[in-house]
Formats: sequence, C-alpha cells, structure tokens
Amino acid sequence: MNSRARSTPMLNYIMKWLIFTLMVSGTAKSMLVSLDFTVPYWAILLMTTASYIVLSIYFVNLLSLTTLTIIAVAGIGTYLRYFAAKGQLDTILNLFKWLVDYTLGMTDLEAQYIYPSTWVIVFTLSLIMYLLVIKLEWLIVPSILCIGIVAIEWALGHTYIIPWLWPVALAWVMLLTTKQYKRLSSRYSMPALGIRQASTIPLVVAIVLTSSIILPHDTRHLKWDFLEQTVQDISDRWSEWSSFSTPRQPFRLSQTGFPSSADQLGGPVKISDDVVLRVTATFPLYLRGTILNEYTGSGWQDSIDDKRYKLSDVSWKNEYRQAFDWDEPIWTDLNRELKDRFFIPVKASIIHTGITTSVIFNAQRLEGITVPKRWGGFTPYFNGKGETFTSRDISPSDEYILHVSLPAIEDRVFQNFLMDYVPIIDWHKPISQQSLWEGADRQKLIYIQQHYMSIPDSIPPRVTELAYSITRGIKTPLEKALALQAYLQQNYDYTLQPPYTPPGVDFVDYFLFELKRGYCTYFATAMAVMSRIVGLPTRYVEGFKMPSHPYRENTYEVKKLNGHAWVEIYFPKVGWLTFDPTPQAQGQQNLVEQGSELYPGYYGDEYYPWMQDEQMKDYQPEVSVDTGGFSNSASPNRIPLFVLIILMALILIIAGMAGLKVWDVVRWKKIKKLPSDEQLAYCYQQILWLLTLYGFPMHQGETPYCYARRVDTWLTNSAGSMMEICQLVVKNRFGNQQLSKAEIQKILRFYHNLEDNIKSLLGFYPYIFKLISKQLSSRISRHKNPQH
Repeated sequence: MNSRARSTPMLNYIMKWLIFTLMVSGTAKSMLVSLDFTVPYWAILLMTTASYIVLSIYFVNLLSLTTLTIIAVAGIGTYLRYFAAKGQLDTILNLFKWLVDYTLGMTDLEAQYIYPSTWVIVFTLSLIMYLLVIKLEWLIVPSILCIGIVAIEWALGHTYIIPWLWPVALAWVMLLTTKQYKRLSSRYSMPALGIRQASTIPLVVAIVLTSSIILPHDTRHLKWDFLEQTVQDISDRWSEWSSFSTPRQPFRLSQTGFPSSADQLGGPVKISDDVVLRVTATFPLYLRGTILNEYTGSGWQDSIDDKRYKLSDVSWKNEYRQAFDWDEPIWTDLNRELKDRFFIPVKASIIHTGITTSVIFNAQRLEGITVPKRWGGFTPYFNGKGETFTSRDISPSDEYILHVSLPAIEDRVFQNFLMDYVPIIDWHKPISQQSLWEGADRQKLIYIQQHYMSIPDSIPPRVTELAYSITRGIKTPLEKALALQAYLQQNYDYTLQPPYTPPGVDFVDYFLFELKRGYCTYFATAMAVMSRIVGLPTRYVEGFKMPSHPYRENTYEVKKLNGHAWVEIYFPKVGWLTFDPTPQAQGQQNLVEQGSELYPGYYGDEYYPWMQDEQMKDYQPEVSVDTGGFSNSASPNRIPLFVLIILMALILIIAGMAGLKVWDVVRWKKIKKLPSDEQLAYCYQQILWLLTLYGFPMHQGETPYCYARRVDTWLTNSAGSMMEICQLVVKNRFGNQQLSKAEIQKILRFYHNLEDNIKSLLGFYPYIFKLISKQLSSRISRHKNPQH
C-alpha cells in the first residue's frame, strides 16, 4: 500500500501532463495550420511540455507564485535595462503587432516571425488551459473555448484541421472520465486518480479511433445543410442590420467623369487618374456595373420593374440561371473540350478603393460571388437583368471574388460554331406566333423581345437605312453584329472632347451623320440602336474595362478613366455576348493627341483581350490552394464581425463561469467567519434546503428528530448522521449551550459534503443558479417583510 501511495503523485502528474499536452498541442496546431505556420507537431509537443513544467512549478502554491512573479519581473526589467541590445524591445513589440495584423489579414507572412509567434500562441494557450484544466479542474469552460476556436477556424474555411482535433478529443474524453471519477469517489472506494486515468486510456483511444475512422478524411464537402444555411442567414441579417443602408443607386459613368444619364449622353469628359478598383485577375475583364434597356433618343434608362434575389439562396435557383444564362441549351449541347475552350474560367478579386456605390461589378458568365466575412461582410443580391449589388455602399475594407466563365467571342472556332448553332428568329414579329426549336423557353424570349428590342419613333429614317445597308446580304445574327461593330470601328474617330448634342436632336443620328467622332457611349449607343433595327436584341452596359496590363503581377488598378460603355447582344440557345464597337487604337491615339499621355492604358493594343493557348500559360492565377483566394486578396485569417461577436460572447461566458467559481469560494469563506450561532443556523437551513433538492423535504408537522430519523434511512455522509446534526441544533437552540469548535466543524463538514453531492448530481452551474435564486428570493422576502 505504501509503495502504491508513493507512486500515485508522480502518476497523477504524468496523467495531468498527458491530458494537458494533448488538449493544448492539438488546439495550437489547428490554429497554426490555419495561419499557414509550417511548424512540425513534435516541436509543438516539446513547447507544450516545457510550458507545463514551468507552469507546474510556478503554480505549486501561493508562495511560489508570488516569489517567482517577483523574480520574473525583476529579471526581465534588469535584462531590458542593462543587457538587452538596442531596439530589442521594439523588436518584441513589432512581433506582437505583426501577429495581430497577420491574424486579421492586414499583412503578409514573414518567416522570421513564425517560431516566435508559435511560442507566444502555445504559451498563452498553455497558461489558459493550465488554469482551467489543471488548477480549477473545469470541464465545460475549456470545452467551450476549444470548440469556439475550432468553430471560428471552420467558419473561416479551414476544414483541413480535422487531423489535429483528435488529440483534443482524446484529452476531452479523459477529462470527462476524471469528472466521473470524482463523482464516484464521493460515494465509493476508488483507486488513485492517476491509476484510474491510466486504465481508461485504451478505452478512450478506441472511442476516438473509431470516430476518426467513421468521419470522412476529406471534410471539404462535409456540410450540415440546415445548420449551415441557418448560420449563413444569421450572419447575413447581422451584416445588413449592423451596417448603414441607403436606397440602392445604380452605377452610371457620370461617377467617373463621362457624362451619362437618362436625359443626356455625350459632351466633354473630365479625365481622372483616381483609382477606383483594385482587381486581382488572370487577365483583363469587362466589369459590368449597370445594364440599361430603354433608349430615349438622348440617353439610356432602366424601365424594367425588377425584383432583387439573394444570390446564395437556393430558393432563387431558376431566377439565377435565367439572369446569368445558365439555362441556355448550349451548356448541355457542348462537350467538355469545347465548353472549356469557348468559356474560360476566371476568378477576380475586387476591392473598391475610390468609388462609393452598392453595385457589385460582375462579368459574363457569373458562376458565383464569394464575400470573405471579415468585419461583417455584406450580402450579394442580383436581379433579373444580371446586375449584382448589396444593401449598402461597399466600403474599401470589403472585398468580393467573382467566379465567371467568360465567352471567348474572339475565338474563330467559337464564331464558326455560333453561326451554325444559333437559330434565326424574327424579333420584329410576335414570338408567340413563331415556331421555335425544341426546348425553347418561349417566356424568356418574349421577355427579351419586350424589353430589349424597342426603339423610339423619333429616330430618323437615315439611321434605319444605314443599319440595313451595313448588314445587307448577311443572314446569321453573329455576322450582323460583327459587321455593325467593324463599321463603327473603321469609320468613326475617337475623342474625349466632343460638343454636346444639340437640343431636340437624336443622339445616335447626330453622332452617325454630323459629329462622326466620340467616345464609348457614342459607339455603344449607336451599335445597340442599329442592332435592334436589324433584329438583334441589345442592352447598353456601363462599367469598367480593365487596363490591358497589370501594374504588378496579376493585380490591376482600375481608374476612373477606365470607365467604359459597351453592348451585349442576345443569341438564342447561347445567351448574352459582349461586343465593343469603340475603336481601340484610335481611341488611344486621340488620348495622346489631347494631352492625356499621363493616362496610359485606357485602351490596350488588342481589340478584345481574351488570351488562349500559349498566352494563357503566361497568366496563371496565383490561387491559394487552401482558401480559393488570390495571393493579393484577403486571406481566410481575417476575422469577420460575427466571429468577433462570438469571441466576445465566449469571453463573457468564461468570465461569468469563472466569476461563479470565485463567488462560491468567497461564500464559503464568509460562512466560516460568521459567529458560531449564525453558522449553525445558516448551515442547518441550507441542509434542509439541500434535502429538498434531493426530493426529500420535511413533512408538515414533522419534528426535527422524526425527520432526521427518516433521512438517515438512506443518506450516507462521512461527517456523521442527520440525527447527530439535529441533536447539535437542539442542544444549541433549546438547551442554550454553546457548541465547541469541533461540533461546529462537524456541521460545516456535513453541509459541505451534502452540497458536493448535490453539485455532482445537478452539475455545478445549475446548482449555483438555484442557490443564487434562493438567496435573491430570501432577500426580497426580507425586504418586503422587515419585521421577519
């Protein structure tokens, strides 16, 4: 027996180390993996073990805590004052600043900070877990803390941390067996705690191993749809409610210095070099801002009574497919090889740096929009035209990532395919009276005809004659579109300083026959109107055309001078395709002539910047495998607002639970300081209340002796029997005899043991809440009846 007793403290120490090390190392490793710190697990185990040894020495007792704290403070102060190299304190402060900035996604990874930051993370986590798990022996609070950390990492997209959670699961199950041991040991004779913990290791390992086998190794697609959707909805609601929201204002080129409104197009341009968007993409895009359908004779306006739909809501799947042309037959008719050639997948990370708008700029064909939920994020919406926007102005701290499949309209193979594939429809006749190809969505065609084929009666006949003369003898829709585009590019000049269109004169007619020069809004409007005349549904688009070359790597600076207008034409079975009739080279030449050499890159030297074959090899996206983002885009380490709220809630919960523990300890100290008579009265009343919680209250009219005799038939308390406690109470109250210290201690131990049993049965916190409620009720009762 003596040998076993001597070995128990060491075994207890080892088992506590095992639980502590597994919990801290697993949690720390998951955090480091999320931060892209390449620190081996064995190094983290060594750091955790070293932290455990130091903390176990530090917290042996109050004397060691006080002494070592004084020594540590004095030693650090002396070192910094006399021995530290110049600037070393600044280096330490820079380390902490970098760690905070990197965690928030505000700076890049720096190799020299990885191991020092790892020590900071491991030791901080070790200190917290040592106090909670080793000293206070809590189960709920460390569990909440670990689950909270894992939940945050998972919410930020780090689903590959699963292997490092199994050590935490092992420690948690062993901690659970420890709590069970303490409950059993209060009633039964049990072996030493260390022996009990060691004996449960095989069972614990079997449980965790079985769980690891059942759970899929690839958890990227492991989803709880209902829970995930609920959390997403709550996050979206919070993002909208917590942000200032104003009525949505559509984007117009007038925000960039190009005159544009429903009443007036054209006139001199105010060129600005201000950067409005920072885009990381594989190659330049046409970024759509606003899609307009009705030409008024002097400008463009939106006359469609549209609705908004939440982009991520599966309830609007059909509306989404129609808005972005995913419902067209081409997606089922093309084989994989042609689909990959004709539609180029692109990701583009966009940050608004100098423009105030709620518009989310997108491109054809939009597959989805990813919004990193840092600092609240925002909720993307779309409408039936294919515009995307949110419920508030997008701030410079916001970012979104476009996922698109761009039609390679400049590919000659694609053009030849379209000429044979696209059916010819007479858009000037009612769709309902025409025989269409099998599978045609007649309602969609009627909608397009209704909104994208009208032209005002005020357009002069010579505009119509010109449109028909350009396309005379051409049958296929694509060839008509290319002919109109080429005619405008080759026969009209580019200028940024045209005069205003005279009042009462049609804008297109004035440009085509009088002015014969202009900028993008002139060319796009002319093509859109003439295309409708010859039977092509068109819509006028305003947005930005990215520069032809990035300013560094794959990052483009989009400036106000990159504001642009172009045309989209609808082709049955395919959808909307982009056409840009503005003369590129001429436009660039005219810019130089007008003294705008300071603004290079307004147009590139290529007509349409889709890159194929060998060109594509030179522009591969720098995509992060783990996050799906770009090298210069926001990393998933950035913490969204709702995650910070969760963190604050966890901190408040932990602080509240710790406060209840402290309150319980202070309460017992106050009880022991009461005079002996008050101690006796308080303890006896509490004993009666505890027995009531057991479901064994005193019956009405029952004497204390009878009640004590009834309680002793089932209650076992190592401090004595209920009858002995009753006799001491009677001796003091009715015999007026003072109790000895030993008798008072007996009552205190009886009450303490009984309370511990209740805590084990109900749980610590449910019991404490009942106790606080009882005390509050007693105080309220005394306040209402002061005579009692």
